[in-house]
Amino acid sequence: MIRLLNLIAVLGLVAAAGYAYSIKYDTLYQAGQVSKLKTGLHKERQAIAVLRAEWQLLTRPDRLQAAVERHLALEPIGTDHLGRVADLPARPDRGDEIGRLLAATATPQDAPGKDKPGKDRPRLAKGLADEPRTTGSTTIRTVITRSPTTASR
Repeated sequence: MIRLLNLIAVLGLVAAAGYAYSIKYDTLYQAGQVSKLKTGLHKERQAIAVLRAEWQLLTRPDRLQAAVERHLALEPIGTDHLGRVADLPARPDRGDEIGRLLAATATPQDAPGKDKPGKDRPRLAKGLADEPRTTGSTTIRTVITRSPTTASR
């Protein structure tokens, strides 16, 4: 029985050593991959720096000015190229566009007998029903949703 336990212990130690070596070599492989990626990143950053330097060289104002004079037939802007506001044509009268839109989407007016509050319409406080509803109105409207005979609880 002791020999069996010794054999199991030796096999366990060999398995643990094999696992440790596999972890070690996997770690070395991953470290090599990280090193390759860092080297590639450094090369790309250097390439970006070279491209930025070339861009700055190509977009120098004195170089661009010489290229424009050599390849484009441009004239300097003079006062004869400028216009006055009075020379512009008058804007065509489009009319009241908002009024036309409101008239097109207006709902039919309520009948005169339906202006009184009922079960489905809330009652307005203190006779404000005659006041027009406009967006520029400065008066405060209060809507009462309870009937006056209902007691508060």
